[in-house]
Amino acid sequence: MSIFKLQQFSVKQTVSGMKICSDSLLFGALIPVGGVKRILDIGTGTGLLSLMQAQKCSALSPKTLELITAVEITAEGAAEAKDNFCASPWGSLLNVVHQDIQSFTEQAVINNSAQYDLIICNPPFFSHHSPTQSSNALRHIARHTDYLSFSDLSHSLATLLTKNGVGYLLVPVSIKQEIRQYLNHVGLDISAVINITESKQHVAKVMVLKVEFGIDTEGAPSKIDLEKTLCKFDLDNPSKNSHTHTVQQHLSPFLLRYKNGK
Repeated sequence: MSIFKLQQFSVKQTVSGMKICSDSLLFGALIPVGGVKRILDIGTGTGLLSLMQAQKCSALSPKTLELITAVEITAEGAAEAKDNFCASPWGSLLNVVHQDIQSFTEQAVINNSAQYDLIICNPPFFSHHSPTQSSNALRHIARHTDYLSFSDLSHSLATLLTKNGVGYLLVPVSIKQEIRQYLNHVGLDISAVINITESKQHVAKVMVLKVEFGIDTEGAPSKIDLEKTLCKFDLDNPSKNSHTHTVQQHLSPFLLRYKNGK
């Protein structure tokens, strides 16, 4: 059994399509949760991102979080996420829904369900005909847009976010303009970008997008307010796999290597 241990919780990742990686850990750590009441995690997989938000919210005072809803299309992933939630200190704040986000969104509209002030997602981004297709069915679903297109994702974000709500997406740099077009079509826009690189010597391959309702009255997309680059590793540091100071600050509440301030 594959288990990834963190300071306050552990993640079983035996069957889920995507295993924990440094990009997903950093993404989960970067998302701000101050004042957030309801969080939606689209395509939760192992439940890592939901668990990280639960830990951050529980550390805030006063505690305002009401519920984190984690939607997962595969039965195997949903079951694994549920196990991970139940084994964590925040089981009462975490709820897994085994469903595709398209029908989840449709039901929310029919039932007039409460919207979310924070939506997080590390979506699949390879097209149906991509040569990277995997023989592992669960991994394929997690990585390819066959079951979740950018259009459907954008629609769900626009439908389920509150008026002042914010979405955070972890996507490849190469699809920035493509996904922005879909977001603009439903009245959303990218208000901030964090490009993530391995080091100063590397080009960014993935980025964190902050998404909000940002189309002006004439229908033109607003200007991105903030774009910056975050390097994961300091190659000038003699210590192997040494995180940069900024990344270490973000990951220090989670990784075992930083427990007790080490």
